Amino acid sequence: MGSQLISNAVRSFFLATVLTGLLAGSDAEAASYQKTDGTIIDPILDKSGAAHSYSGHLEPDADLANADLYGAVLTNADLAGANLWHVNLGNANLAYADLSDADLSDAILSDADLYSANLTAARLFNADLSDAILYYAILSGANFGNASLAGADLSKANLYYADLHNTDLSNANLYGAWLANADLSNADLYGADLYGADLSDANLAYANLSNANLYGAILYGADLSDATLAYADLSNANLYGAILRSAILSYADLSYADLFNADLTGADLYSANLTYAWGVEFSTGSPYYYPNTTLPAGFDPVAQGWILAPYCDFTPDAACDLTDINQMYQAGNLVTGVTTSGSIGRLDLVDNNTLDASDITEWLAQAATANDHGSTYLRGDTELDRDVDITDFNALASHFDPTGDGDPQNGPLWNEGNFDGDNDTDITDFNLLAANFSPAGYATSAIPEPTSLLLASLAVVLVSVSCRLSKNG
Repeated sequence: MGSQLISNAVRSFFLATVLTGLLAGSDAEAASYQKTDGTIIDPILDKSGAAHSYSGHLEPDADLANADLYGAVLTNADLAGANLWHVNLGNANLAYADLSDADLSDAILSDADLYSANLTAARLFNADLSDAILYYAILSGANFGNASLAGADLSKANLYYADLHNTDLSNANLYGAWLANADLSNADLYGADLYGADLSDANLAYANLSNANLYGAILYGADLSDATLAYADLSNANLYGAILRSAILSYADLSYADLFNADLTGADLYSANLTYAWGVEFSTGSPYYYPNTTLPAGFDPVAQGWILAPYCDFTPDAACDLTDINQMYQAGNLVTGVTTSGSIGRLDLVDNNTLDASDITEWLAQAATANDHGSTYLRGDTELDRDVDITDFNALASHFDPTGDGDPQNGPLWNEGNFDGDNDTDITDFNLLAANFSPAGYATSAIPEPTSLLLASLAVVLVSVSCRLSKNG
């Protein structure tokens, strides 16, 4: 009997020890977080309702660097001042969370729900917030430098004084967002919806706002110098006192926009619509307008000091030169042809939706007229100096490469002896130069026939160059 009691006691002690260990282990592995009202949520759940695999406690000022909290439900979490460097919060629910002053540099927050979250002065440098929900979020003073917010919903968000330089905001929803005094320099806002957004005094220098919706946006005093606003909708926008120096506004809709005291120095208004724009006569600077620019009724651009640019001027600078023709080459192989769309549509001078050799021919004719010459420029004239001579041959020979590298961005360009617009400088280009060879210059008179001896000598040099290239290859 006594031995049985001892055995039962031992068994009870053993079970108690095991249970204590299990409970202790359970406590060690449990995940919990502190809410903004001080209550503790234990355990942390994932979106399926199951306990999250993360182990540890989340609270203000906690060091959570590198933590994996993917898909965690952390609504109303208090993580103010926490170190969340490189944390994975992708697809997490952080609605109403307090992340003020938190370090989220290099963090993954893609597809996360941050509805009405407080990220005041948070550091999100290089963070991934693509497709995140930041509707009504407080982001004032936050640093998003180099972060990705592509496709994110930032509608009605407070981004007052936020640092968004170099940030990817392409196709983001910023409807009604407050971006006053924000730094958006060099930011990519392609296709972003900024309908009614407040960007007063914001820095948008060099930003890409192509195809962006800025209808009714407040850009009072904003710096848009060198920004790209091609195809942007700026109708009814408030641009009072805005700086648009050298901004690209080609195809932009500025109807009913307020341009009073706006600085338009050097702005590109190719095919822009300024119908019923307000205060244009009180704007400053001399922008470049084109025959296809729609101006307000009764407005005299000449009296205002605006500069009429020819269609062959793509840069623009009111001149048709090598910079312009080389832009055509960078669009692709002009022998096979490039379908025109978007910003390269203006390069299609013959207006047939294809950029090809016929556009080069048209550019040469238009450029000659714009530069007050009586006849077109000729293929072979690498310098556009009205002669085809040994200097032009040397330019061709130094870039002679019949194979090319297939990348038009690398050239060869017009000034490098590529006269047909493909991706190489070859015998076809030499033949074009030879056919137009005229060291004494060409004008309205017939092109002089080059001597057979000279052309033969040039051909020998070219063959030598070709052989050398083959051996080196």
